[in-house]
Amino acid sequence: MDRIGGTNTAVPVPVEVSWIADAVGEPLTFSFVEACAGQKLWVPAIRVERSNLARTWGVELAQCLSNRYGGEHYAVPMLKSWRIRRLAMMGLSHNDIVVRVGVSRPQIHSVLYGIRAALSSRRQIVDERQLPLSETLFKAP
Repeated sequence: MDRIGGTNTAVPVPVEVSWIADAVGEPLTFSFVEACAGQKLWVPAIRVERSNLARTWGVELAQCLSNRYGGEHYAVPMLKSWRIRRLAMMGLSHNDIVVRVGVSRPQIHSVLYGIRAALSSRRQIVDERQLPLSETLFKAP
């Protein structure tokens, strides 16, 4: 659970890394992208389990990358919008997101505008004993 009260699965994994998430899971994929975004990594084709990539991120992730990019460089995508949304859903402040993703506050607002309603509705506590406002205003006498 994150601070807002749900799980992080509300932000879908982008297609650029969905194949990694399918193999190693969404949390490790997010951590990998967060740490390596924008970098070019050498992906070994042989002895994957002994590689620096495997020592750093685990054999499963290294093997997944090797299956697609073995013997080549892999440019880890930036995926700023996905990272901004995930970090916001985890409850990080805009200032923390600015530092971690490397974007400006207006860019954060631009990305989050579409999910603002989802964030605010998840933060509200609903008293089930209270009638919704729409029912009380439009109810015929």
